[in-house]
Amino acid sequence: MLAGMLLALSAGGCGAAAPPAAAPTPAPWMGANVKVSAQAPWGSDAAQRSLQQLADAGAARALLVAFVWQATPQSDAPVLGSDSSVQQVRAGLRQMRAAGLQPVLKVHLWIPGHWAGDAAPADRVAWFGAYQRALLQLAQVAADERATALIVGTELRGLQDAPQWPALVAAVRQVYRGPLGYVADGLEQAERFGYWDRFDFVGTSLYPALSAAPAQRLAQMRAAAARVQALGTRSGRPVWVAELGLRSARGSLAAPWESPEQRRAAVDTALQAQVLQDWRRVLGERRIAGIALWCWYTDPDAGGAHDSDFTVQHKPAQAVLAR
Repeated sequence: MLAGMLLALSAGGCGAAAPPAAAPTPAPWMGANVKVSAQAPWGSDAAQRSLQQLADAGAARALLVAFVWQATPQSDAPVLGSDSSVQQVRAGLRQMRAAGLQPVLKVHLWIPGHWAGDAAPADRVAWFGAYQRALLQLAQVAADERATALIVGTELRGLQDAPQWPALVAAVRQVYRGPLGYVADGLEQAERFGYWDRFDFVGTSLYPALSAAPAQRLAQMRAAAARVQALGTRSGRPVWVAELGLRSARGSLAAPWESPEQRRAAVDTALQAQVLQDWRRVLGERRIAGIALWCWYTDPDAGGAHDSDFTVQHKPAQAVLAR
């Protein structure tokens, strides 16, 4: 008894118990946005092979990119995209789970020749009504297939201040009872979005311009990561960096959002790998719930050493997914 008391006094001072060690911040889950390839539709053996490759690379989650389509930015009649039917999305979610991935359904707006943020319907009420009808079909599939989460919209900058969001979210929750999210286009828009209290997690894409100088680039990344963490603190919700990407191309740091259709460039897979590894390390130092790379294709042969697109498939940057 006395020996035990003396041991406690010497270890804790006046017999006080040592405070428990702070729990380490969990590493963010890693995953990828998966886009369907024309030659490897959802449900095909090729798509299953590609998803297995994604899981074997270390990904925990797969975000199935499903499209709602409209003809022009001014259209107020969006409908399900031809490659995002209920049957196709159902098949994709099942294949993700079969590969050992946690499936997430992520809805995008497709406007031919335009970015989703250009949407400016003449009648917002009509647009939200049509969008909700399309979205509820996907929400039912997400519910049926027990999707890990549902992202109801992505980068809808021209519509993210609309008063119809609360009603839209409420309607979706009647069908899908799991976690709901929205993805803003970058930190500034995520900080301005006024409806995070309606969602279960905060989502943002992350494509800021970066310096070619490594030290300056790391400083820029740390500043962005601090803003991501602060956004989560203010909203009281987990934060997903739901799109993080960089083309495997020279000169891609100045405009990481730029597509191969916008600018031709020589391949640089080493740059892509280094920058994405740095992003993973910097974001991992903050309380970020998860990171989803942009992107991965259902074509199991996509990417490779001669590809300058965003996909990390069969490139050094694929190692960023490793657990």
